[in-house]
Amino acid sequence: MQYQNLYLYKKMTSSSIYDCQESEKTDDGIKYFFLSEGKEEVLKAVHYMYSNKLNDTRVYNLGFGDYTIDDDKFDDKVNTANGDVYKVLNTVLFTIPRFFEKFPDSCLAVQGSDSNPDFYVNCKPTCTKGCIDICKKQDGRINAYNNFVNKNYDKLSKEYIFYGGIKTNEGVAVEEFVKRKKYDAILVVKKNN
Repeated sequence: MQYQNLYLYKKMTSSSIYDCQESEKTDDGIKYFFLSEGKEEVLKAVHYMYSNKLNDTRVYNLGFGDYTIDDDKFDDKVNTANGDVYKVLNTVLFTIPRFFEKFPDSCLAVQGSDSNPDFYVNCKPTCTKGCIDICKKQDGRINAYNNFVNKNYDKLSKEYIFYGGIKTNEGVAVEEFVKRKKYDAILVVKKNN
């Protein structure tokens, strides 16, 4: 694989990412599968799903979670806590250039499944952090993606254009990405070099 212009992938080694298996590409998207090998072996899937159009550009949502072969579904609400969070995150990020190879003129939308209003209600019965009014786990996934883009923005912006999405009563307001601003969604478009 050649990602010579992208800083992140120059730094990655085979020990910092898992090997991925790619599904067949369809108009509805593509999936990448890998085995998380932490405390136990857990099959994971990164699913790029067609969502909608934005200014005549096809938008795909990045979905990620534990994958179940029997019903061909993944659970994006589970937190496996398998002890390999950085290697899993690196592997998810590693699939992004592969996605853009298959869907070069598309927009990628990244959100967190732990940002939904019902997350707190579902987390509270099994909470291990002792949260009372505000869930400490809420927004953790989108915060991880925000932090990654913030840390690597100058290098990544040579190859990608980033937009930030902020939830409003009418939907999501999209603006040019501003470093260190908290976003509810990140939209990414590959530059035509």
